[in-house]
Amino acid sequence: MQDLGEMHYILGLEIDFYENHVFICQSRYAHSMLKKFHMENSKSIDTPMEQIVKDPNKGDERSFEDITLFRSLVGSLIWLTITRPDLSFCVHKLSQFMQDPKIHHWKMAKRLLRYVSSSCDYGLLYKSEDLSIIGYSDSDFASDKMDRKSISAYTIFLGGNLISWLSKKQDTISLSSCEAEYKALTTTTKEVLWIKGILMELKCIKEDDLPMIKCDNISAHALANNPIFHARSKHIEVAHHFVREKLIGGEIYLEHVNSSSCIADLLTKPLSKSAFIEHRSNLGVISRSMLKSS
Repeated sequence: MQDLGEMHYILGLEIDFYENHVFICQSRYAHSMLKKFHMENSKSIDTPMEQIVKDPNKGDERSFEDITLFRSLVGSLIWLTITRPDLSFCVHKLSQFMQDPKIHHWKMAKRLLRYVSSSCDYGLLYKSEDLSIIGYSDSDFASDKMDRKSISAYTIFLGGNLISWLSKKQDTISLSSCEAEYKALTTTTKEVLWIKGILMELKCIKEDDLPMIKCDNISAHALANNPIFHARSKHIEVAHHFVREKLIGGEIYLEHVNSSSCIADLLTKPLSKSAFIEHRSNLGVISRSMLKSS
């Protein structure tokens, strides 16, 4: 084997090493993607989606003729989300229409490219901090206009550094916002415990180091802490048993957080410009130029 020194570029990822932190982005990849789809000179915008979004299942119902082009664009955007969690929700929406994209879906994708054009040098910042695990869980109840399924999302931080995130439509329909939040909480709990298991095998943390999960839904928080199964929650009994088992067993710590402070909110719905920028910063997504000037 040959030692090639510090890694600086691999599979489109650019890695910059500083004294106390590491910055990872896909600036060159983003520029090449914009050039490929002829959007390198497009007018920049500050958010990937409009806050008041039209129903993505309605609009110009004419089919987009070049399905291969649309699929290629969405595939390229999926790869870009490796270092850009702020794109995850919008890319998740677009990926649902790969089979039969319409004209308005193509317009949504081009708007997203305009946002990418304005933020090509953005990426994830990793600092040397403690190894505490903190997860944020959130959902958007019945947000899909076609099948009324909810969106689950989580962001998981290790010592303040984002290491795992998800924006995904739930497999089944939730009958209440509490149920939707509880399903998202279950997904977050499984991911947090998986990360904790890996860190324990690597001898990075101890078994009694409790991961913290923050949820902004009071009902879901109360349901996880309530040992009594109410009739209205029988249909989510399996998930209830799982979360409560981990909570009672001392494997996780559950905390309520205000909706405005729930970072995972960025991955469930379009936000206002100010809220989007604040949550994007909280995720650790910053500009390379800002990092070099500081």
